[in-house]
Amino acid sequence: MKLAAVGAVVLGGLVMACGAAPDDAGVDADLAAASTTRVLLAPLTEASRASCREAAQTVYCSEADARAAIAACSPGAASAVTVDVRKGACRKGERVYPTAASCAQPVELNCAFYAGCLERSIPCGNDGYALAFGEKYCTAFRNARLSAAGQKWMGGVMHCLQEELVPELPGRFTQSRADAATCKTTFDTAFASHPRCYAAEDNSICFLPVADLLAITHTIGLEELFTRRTSSQVLSTAAMCVGQITSRLFGFGRSTTQRSHEAAPGALEVDEAAQLELQRDFWTTQAAAEQD
Repeated sequence: MKLAAVGAVVLGGLVMACGAAPDDAGVDADLAAASTTRVLLAPLTEASRASCREAAQTVYCSEADARAAIAACSPGAASAVTVDVRKGACRKGERVYPTAASCAQPVELNCAFYAGCLERSIPCGNDGYALAFGEKYCTAFRNARLSAAGQKWMGGVMHCLQEELVPELPGRFTQSRADAATCKTTFDTAFASHPRCYAAEDNSICFLPVADLLAITHTIGLEELFTRRTSSQVLSTAAMCVGQITSRLFGFGRSTTQRSHEAAPGALEVDEAAQLELQRDFWTTQAAAEQD
């Protein structure tokens, strides 16, 4: 009897062990499927942002997978899309924004927010802000030739503009087309945030080198610059910049102690003062042009 009992226990243990093997294998397979590399796609042209829009909504777990996706969505023009390799957990097939809740934290230096969050939450089609402006210029600026300071500014603005839109999201995705009034409100709200993001105190366009300012103007394009919607934003930004630069030139906002140790109130190095004068002239000219 004792031998039979022992045999039953041993046999039962073997059965349990055999039964557990597939589960353990499944766990191992899941772990193997996970990666510590996250690769995002960044279209750089008008053509590739349209043809690779869906591919850019996916997180790839290897650079090889990402490049295969580029070859599929942009055949013969692989250079029109770049890869952005980051560290972090990755699972095959994962989306950049898998849920509406994930849109509350826009991914930095990435343009997928517009199609993946704004358009899926407030669908306005190719004429809506998400695709016609937000995604379009986010993509264009990824390809802009800017200095290190300009690149830093661009990254901050990209993130700021997306964060400004988070409160406007309804918290759910929908396939129902938004009505015209909602689309207009979204467009107007998004545009109203532009000057605040462009001239944020800790990341202001106002103090970029003039070469960067010209590159930014070129990236936006004269056709868009002279539209009423953009013209008003340029005027607002220019006014903010003239004020910010004037304050720095004359030391407004500095303490009395700081000013007392300077040769003159708000004294600056000659080169810095000359640069600020150039920047102020640029923005004064912009303001005058927009008012004409």
